Amino acid sequence: MQFGNEEIILTIFLGTLLILFFAFCIVFLFILFKNKNNQNIREKEETKRHFTQTLLQSQLEIKEQTLKHIAYELHDNLGQIASLIKINLNTLQLENSEKSVQKIEATKELTRQLIADLKSLSISLNSDRIAQLGLVKGLEDETERLNKTGQFKAVLEVGESMPKINENATIILYRMAQEILNNIVKHSAATHVSISLQVKENLFTLVICDDGVGFNTEDKLKSGGSGLLNLQSRAKLIQAMFSIQSSPGDGTTICIELPIDNNAEPTSH
Repeated sequence: MQFGNEEIILTIFLGTLLILFFAFCIVFLFILFKNKNNQNIREKEETKRHFTQTLLQSQLEIKEQTLKHIAYELHDNLGQIASLIKINLNTLQLENSEKSVQKIEATKELTRQLIADLKSLSISLNSDRIAQLGLVKGLEDETERLNKTGQFKAVLEVGESMPKINENATIILYRMAQEILNNIVKHSAATHVSISLQVKENLFTLVICDDGVGFNTEDKLKSGGSGLLNLQSRAKLIQAMFSIQSSPGDGTTICIELPIDNNAEPTSH
């Protein structure tokens, strides 16, 4: 009988230990899950905060580029047109009606051009312009600016139908393109630049090529070139793939691939 009581006590003891063990495991797993969940929440909040900061930074950089462009246009284009208008008016020979009429007509044409350019500049001051008009229009303007410098022959190739990309991704893509083109202007010594926008299945592709001096991409990335790292970081924020091909003397090709929704409504251009 004594032996039977010991067995019962031992069974109860072992059962209690087993219950406590399972209870400990459950508590441990719950704490582990909660910590993991909290970590995921923190990571999501950090990613969101980083995205918001990058988006704001991109908007500020676009505005800065726009102001630089406006300053250039005012100095080199609008200022020149205004000067021609002033010269025409100051040199009018009222006694010679035929020449006066010709000069007045030329002045009217210059005035129309001046008004059109001012209107274009006023539109570009709108900070939401890129989000409203879209990536294609923004890159058309960038291509035109490159060509107006006289140093580059720039071409833009656009596929038949462009996807509707959300505003935030559009702003970041446009700023990335601006940064790439600025680097081409400053460092590439290129004469030809091509920009291509294409869509294949569920992938939107932006490719920018130049025929400049090129560089060693591995060395550039190892040296921690802030420009390339910044482009890579921005691509990751919009879940895009960023790749670069370049070698000394062979120019540079940069490709940005963005997954898109097949059901998104295409936009005209």
